[in-house]
Amino acid sequence: MVSGSEAGGFAQRVLERSRTVPVLVDFWAPWCGPCRVLGPVLERLAERARGRWELVKINTEEAPEIARQYEVYSIPDVRLFAGGKVIDGFVGALPESQIERWLEQAIPIARSARYQRARALFSEGGCRQAAELLAQERTAGVRDPEASLLYARAAVCSDPKAALEALGPEETAQDPAVAEAIRELGGALLSPAPPGANSDARLARYLEGLEAVRDGRLEQAMEAWLGILEEERNFRQGELARICRALFQILGWRHPLTERFSRRFSAAIHP
Repeated sequence: MVSGSEAGGFAQRVLERSRTVPVLVDFWAPWCGPCRVLGPVLERLAERARGRWELVKINTEEAPEIARQYEVYSIPDVRLFAGGKVIDGFVGALPESQIERWLEQAIPIARSARYQRARALFSEGGCRQAAELLAQERTAGVRDPEASLLYARAAVCSDPKAALEALGPEETAQDPAVAEAIRELGGALLSPAPPGANSDARLARYLEGLEAVRDGRLEQAMEAWLGILEEERNFRQGELARICRALFQILGWRHPLTERFSRRFSAAIHP
């Protein structure tokens, strides 16, 4: 449980935090009898949730401006935040069983908002941020095949082992081509360096490209790899071409990097 009152603390502890994990806000006051009944109930539920959602208690006597902003006219007033905004709530000291049923319906909706945020980050090139967002959901025990596949796409460059472990039958069924691409790129990133890099300039550039991918420097990797393919389109028996194609597949064909390099790639392997 987190306590917060001032506007700055609310923005950080509720609005920003809710972009990562659903946040349940309990608006209460010390003089409110029903608040004293509801508070311990919410605290028990938050403890049992084990991180699936978090509880923030706002004393309306100490933070009247926040109460006015969210039009809290009667307390206790409980609001569920996800993605920086209110998505649901209730007023009054409801029985614990009724609150549990409400949470069972509301929390998946909140997680969906977090998934949408991760998708937006991924499409904008924020692979690491999207992977971190979805990793926290996985740590909390949430298992959703669509979200797990997105996690694998976002994490494969920085943590290929975790990305490959996230690919089960249900995730693969979501998009078999993308799942196969993740396995292709992840396998290359996890493979030990072949001998001869010190004496083979192309092999050295290939390995430098793999290191660039691990560091998130995808444009640098593509520049290095396309330079190799333009010299030897069947480099390593076509392995490099398959890796490049896999990266495009993972990022998506409308991704800026794919749009920038895919034509050059096609020209290199189909002269």
